[in-house]
Amino acid sequence: MGRIQSSIGLITGTDIGGTVDQLVALSGRPRDRLVNSTALLQQEQQSLAELTAAVIGVQLAGKTLASSSTFRSKKATSSNSDALSAIAGTTSKQGSYAVRTLQTASTHTVGSLQRMISSDSALGYTGTIKIQPSGGFIDDSAALAGLNDGRGVEAGKIRLTDRSGASAEIDLTTVRTINDVMQVINDAEVAIKATTVGDAIRLTDLTGSTASNLKVEQLGDHETAADLGLWGVDLAASTVTGIDLDIPVTTLALRGAALSELNGGQGLGPLTNLDINLSDGTNASVDLSTAGNTAEIVDAIDAAGLALIVRVNEAGTGFRVRDVSGGGGNFTISSSDDTAESVGLNASTAESIIIGDNLKRQTVTTSTLLSDLNQGDGIDTGSFTITDSAGVVGAVNLKVEGITTVGGLVDAVNALSTGVTASLNDAGDGIVLVDTAGGSSTLEVVDTGTGTAAADLGIAGTAEVQLVAGASVSALVGTQAAEIELEANDTLASLAAKINGTGRYATGSVEANDDATFSLRLLSKKGGEEGRFSVETSGFDLDLRTTSTGRDAKISVSADGGPARILSSTDGVFDVNGGGAGAALISSATLLDEIAGGATRGSFTIKDSSGAIGAVNLVAEGINTVGDLMDAINRLGIGVQAALNDSATGLAITDTASGSESLVIADTGSGVAAARLGIAGTGTAQVVGGISVTALVGPAESGDGAVTSGLSFTLKQVTSEEITVNVKNDASTVVNAAESLVSQYNLLVDKIDSLTFFNADTEEVGLLFGSSETLRIQTGYSRLLSGRIVGAGDLKSIGQVGLGFNEAGKLELSTSKLQKAIEDGSQDVEEFFSASDSGLAAKLDSLAEKLAGGTNGMLLNRSETLSTQIAFNNDRIDALNERLDAERERLLRQYYSMEQAIAKIQSNQQAVSQIAPISIPA
Repeated sequence: MGRIQSSIGLITGTDIGGTVDQLVALSGRPRDRLVNSTALLQQEQQSLAELTAAVIGVQLAGKTLASSSTFRSKKATSSNSDALSAIAGTTSKQGSYAVRTLQTASTHTVGSLQRMISSDSALGYTGTIKIQPSGGFIDDSAALAGLNDGRGVEAGKIRLTDRSGASAEIDLTTVRTINDVMQVINDAEVAIKATTVGDAIRLTDLTGSTASNLKVEQLGDHETAADLGLWGVDLAASTVTGIDLDIPVTTLALRGAALSELNGGQGLGPLTNLDINLSDGTNASVDLSTAGNTAEIVDAIDAAGLALIVRVNEAGTGFRVRDVSGGGGNFTISSSDDTAESVGLNASTAESIIIGDNLKRQTVTTSTLLSDLNQGDGIDTGSFTITDSAGVVGAVNLKVEGITTVGGLVDAVNALSTGVTASLNDAGDGIVLVDTAGGSSTLEVVDTGTGTAAADLGIAGTAEVQLVAGASVSALVGTQAAEIELEANDTLASLAAKINGTGRYATGSVEANDDATFSLRLLSKKGGEEGRFSVETSGFDLDLRTTSTGRDAKISVSADGGPARILSSTDGVFDVNGGGAGAALISSATLLDEIAGGATRGSFTIKDSSGAIGAVNLVAEGINTVGDLMDAINRLGIGVQAALNDSATGLAITDTASGSESLVIADTGSGVAAARLGIAGTGTAQVVGGISVTALVGPAESGDGAVTSGLSFTLKQVTSEEITVNVKNDASTVVNAAESLVSQYNLLVDKIDSLTFFNADTEEVGLLFGSSETLRIQTGYSRLLSGRIVGAGDLKSIGQVGLGFNEAGKLELSTSKLQKAIEDGSQDVEEFFSASDSGLAAKLDSLAEKLAGGTNGMLLNRSETLSTQIAFNNDRIDALNERLDAERERLLRQYYSMEQAIAKIQSNQQAVSQIAPISIPA
């Protein structure tokens, strides 16, 4: 039955709604008292949460004081921070370091001298550009550190005396290579020229005098002259050749490239005479029959007495000879046999410069590690299939078969039952696969799954007929070089884009010149010497020149007056005495309990981008090492690949599924292994192994939560003055940690005061006034900090380390007293704070666990009790609300029923009032 909706009685005019509200409000007073009580409980619970946070703040501040890194902190100061800055980590060695800056780092850059009026106009050229990574240069120089069976050359000074009797002091304290030695001697104020012959240094007097012997004398008590094979030289001769030096087996020449390394490793063959005719008509025949390396060829041409300049060409792959005679004829280099052709200089030109051909120095041998290919980026360790022209299929799996070298790969291919032969290619920079099956199909190599091994080797694809070892065969020729095809409609901009599309070795860009023209610029993707590359063009010529040669930054460092060391860096940042500037290096054999704070328990899930999920349980699967973990992840069978990250400081988990979802790694339950390894979270776009991928990359957390590091220098500019770097213990870290403890404790005191106050005038009290919890907190900290700290060394109280209470009950720190305590005995202060179980930090931690710990902590227990009470009250409030709603409904019905009853009575009264007496006629 419908109900009258008006809150005012239509008959009586009674305020039904207001009357019912008042009656319900009277009945709801018990409910309101319960709501108010519950609100107070919630405020008390919030106050307990704030107290818990304050207690934990004190706990964490204490743990910082207990960290060994706090007391291992060092401070480095540089006498010239504009030229060399220094950062000292916890593993730095105290002392004074004398630093000489030798050269800054530079990135290899190549630019085109040919300029275009537009970057978007078609060049009209067709041909190829080949970018060859480092290793094929013929201007190498043996490192001194590798000589003499690895003993190197002791830094020091020698004196040279030419045959006129003039002498010069030669400072060899900062040289690093044989070329450096040659340059220092040849730049000295003495008429002596230094070259090399075979494995020895040769000194030639240029004076023509016989007044004195040609001499080499050692200065000081070093053995520099002896280590260079020049000890005791004192001869009445114009030329002296030193003792042969012991060079590493992997180094075939002191300077330059051994001739046996050229022509792809096949050598240049026997050389005879090189005939040189300059434009002014002068000529000479240069005997190259005794030359064993490219440096000796340069020396022989240079010694011919002609008006020319000979050196290695811009690309570093051949020779460059310039005629400076100023004549009007042709400049010609030739030979009666193939000598000129062999050394790449067979030419005749009206120009003054002959740029030699690429001599194809071998960069890949059977012993080359696969990880060293592609400028050190290595290759994928996956698998690929080989199908010969007869349809026979074979497969090579680098990881499963344990193939790590080029020779191992060649052997694996040749061991297949396919009609395919593998060998080193003619250029000496990769491998070649030749089809010998003679079938009707075509040799094909295909990577399997998401692997890229064959593509990385340059052998993926379908074979073509080409020349291999002088024979026309169907082959796939791999190379480390990046080759770019140029079409007639290509512009500078599109050419740069094609170069960038290879993703290898160099980035291309268009450079706007001051004269409103444009040119091509190639910048190495790696800094320093490692990033050097050569560029060759075929079919066109942009006149590409090296504008900046990739070189490492170099400094000389002597610690506490000891012998100097030459350090190199690709980016100008030097790790001086170990530790690095970041996390420690790990390997497959590294135990998990040695890294990541001990990531030895728990499990985590991995979801790849296709939605496939796998799980790893460290305990159940018996995973103890980094290698075990990587293997377990790679066995999951989902689209992920686990490996060490590029810096070998942690793991890199790369998504290989190529799906539309996100790569996600999450710890399960209470596990923290993934988080501690730094791989928990959602994958992002990153560069791993030089390739842009979606990945989650460590490094792992260090065991004590801090990054350990050594001493590092950053070279900003070269200066002629010696720079002094002093490394000392840094007490400020301990002081800062102590100040943090004081601050956190005083915040706790303030929080307790704000929750337990009593205002006598207003009789207002804090939420936790009279609380046993706050009393226990105050009592616990007061007893701990005011009492004796027993079992933590010679120091027994906080007052001995500069801590104390003021009149307000707050902590104060005397910085000077703490610093003096550290000076008097740093170990004592460290033990006072960090001694296991008995140190101040351990006691603070124990107290905090009792007060605010996650297991039976006082504040947590009280908060849980309040939660139970609040939940019970809320249930009662809900029940009371239901009763009040029912009561409201009943009262409304009663009032509306009353209105209806009164309406009926009034209707009846009206009817009665209308009754009139009936008159009956007599």
